Amino acid sequence: MKKLVSKLAAVAFVAALLVVSASAKAAMEWNLATPYPDKVFHTVNIKMFAKEVEERTNGEVKITVHAAASLFKHSEIKRAVRTGQVEMGEIQLSHFANENELFNFGTIPFMATTFEEAMLAWQAAKPVIERILMKEGIRVLYAVPWPPQAFYARKKLDTVADMKDLKFRTYNRIGSRMAELLGAQPVLVSGAEVSQAFASGLIEAMVTSSAFGASIQAWDFVKYFHDTRAWLGVDEILVNERAFQSLSPKAQQVMLEAAAKAQERGLRLGKEANDASKKILADHGVVLVEPSAEFMKAARAATATMVDEWIEKAGPEAKAIVEEYNRLRLK
Repeated sequence: MKKLVSKLAAVAFVAALLVVSASAKAAMEWNLATPYPDKVFHTVNIKMFAKEVEERTNGEVKITVHAAASLFKHSEIKRAVRTGQVEMGEIQLSHFANENELFNFGTIPFMATTFEEAMLAWQAAKPVIERILMKEGIRVLYAVPWPPQAFYARKKLDTVADMKDLKFRTYNRIGSRMAELLGAQPVLVSGAEVSQAFASGLIEAMVTSSAFGASIQAWDFVKYFHDTRAWLGVDEILVNERAFQSLSPKAQQVMLEAAAKAQERGLRLGKEANDASKKILADHGVVLVEPSAEFMKAARAATATMVDEWIEKAGPEAKAIVEEYNRLRLK
């Protein structure tokens, strides 16, 4: 009888441990930092991803999204993910090209100018980028391009000559080099500081997407939107690899599947956001300008050296990325 009681007690103890373990999994809470406001489609997409992960893991993983750089600034998010200060984060790698020139793969002007081309560029660069980031303990879950980058200005840009000495906001070194080649004066300004930079006279034009322009109410400080489609830029959603490995195999699989869906959905949302954002800009008085063939020809000619400059600076892997991108584009 005593043996039976003892066995029952042991079974009860094991069962209690399993309940505690299950509760611990259910209580796993992650944080995801993104620099963009709630209404930007990237953030909308991330919240849908987080919701799917929570639902499909039955609450094992709950991801809280911290938008608008409320937790970390854009420049701090990559390090925060690497060090485990947050489990996940969203960045645009070109902002970190001072660490590795290869991170500029998606921002070479006039190389990839459509959503489809931007994803081909990501496909070409992905193996290299994943290897670099994994050495830092960072896994790339998925990537989504921005709408094409346009030139916003207070005056209409009929020719490239109209850009001479224009105080032109950029957000990375590649963009600054493009501005220089087009005759403008580049000024590095983060997304969160754009409105203040216009108000103070620090800048009088900028390069950014329709979606971001609409989200910051660009009509308050510019009149013209020139649909130059200079590049798209790709945002990467990152996860700390140690945190990822701490998940159950089932939760890992759920996260990877949700990430694949988020990448596909993000592409669709980006296209929809581009159309909707241009309409919002126009509805608020911004004049949408389709650049002339002469403008685009001159802009492409002025920046044509940038692919070779990037390859020279980034090395053989950059050349391989460009060659693979061209191969994929011609398939």
